[in-house]
Amino acid sequence: MNYKFEFPAIFLIGPTASGKTELSLSIAKEFPVEIISVDSAMVYKDLDIGTSKPSKKIRESYNHHLIDILSPEQDFDLGLFLEETAKALKNIRAKNKLPLFVGGSMLFHKTLLEGIHNFPSDINVRKDIAALNKSHGLEGISKELKNVDPETYQIIDIKNARRVERALEIIRITGKKLSQLKTEPKDMFFDQSMCLLLGISDKKNKLEDLANIRLLKMVDKGFINELENLKKEYRLTSESQSMNSINYKQFLPHINGDISLDTAFNDALVATKQLIKTQLNWMKKFELNYCVNTQDKNDSKIFSDTITTYLRSFNK
Repeated sequence: MNYKFEFPAIFLIGPTASGKTELSLSIAKEFPVEIISVDSAMVYKDLDIGTSKPSKKIRESYNHHLIDILSPEQDFDLGLFLEETAKALKNIRAKNKLPLFVGGSMLFHKTLLEGIHNFPSDINVRKDIAALNKSHGLEGISKELKNVDPETYQIIDIKNARRVERALEIIRITGKKLSQLKTEPKDMFFDQSMCLLLGISDKKNKLEDLANIRLLKMVDKGFINELENLKKEYRLTSESQSMNSINYKQFLPHINGDISLDTAFNDALVATKQLIKTQLNWMKKFELNYCVNTQDKNDSKIFSDTITTYLRSFNK
């Protein structure tokens, strides 16, 4: 099998608020790695407090990639993630270092480790489907998907309009069922046998407590002011993709005067708890080499022996 990136890589995977940032920095201090952020919100400039983005001082000391690469009014997707990742990897390998992928966007991790079908895209077709969604709603486009590809309809998240639209786009362009296309070979990126998969996790209630503490700290650090400034400077609305990032989505209605601060906080916490639940389910799908609890996040040597052994296997 052919892989686009034929070199080792380390992945640090875990749910939100688990302590991935602290652990990634301890790894970067000790080993020849550079961090690639696997986060769909940290890509945006000025979305700092609400994403728990590493400070500029930290990023000056330890190179981070895929952070602050887009303006908040731009869109970000898997295709752009892969494109920017390829650029980052070229830069990292030129320094004879290895990538350390860190973040909670589980689909991006999965794609790098398990590959993806390279399906076509057409902006005009996409606009037509978006117009259909606007006129007939999610129920209308879901009905079309059910008619043309019942197999895909059965397994897709039909409550996710973006996924339904994308499925219809592929079907219209290719003239084939998406379920049929998915039987074809994938584009592969990393050989999992050459990768080290590290995890940090904990019980759901412990992670929820940590998320609550983190959200309180965000508000104390000035998250409301950050969001007000973002809305004003970039003229952002609820339709902006960046404003659909967790925390920003829930607090924007408060900025607009529609809900109280307490309601926004509670909405954000509920959304974060749901995200944690989803991420924990994703964690079960990865074949982790080693996983630690959140209580170990401040132990700078927690992964040292594992990584040392891993790197030694490539230096024989």
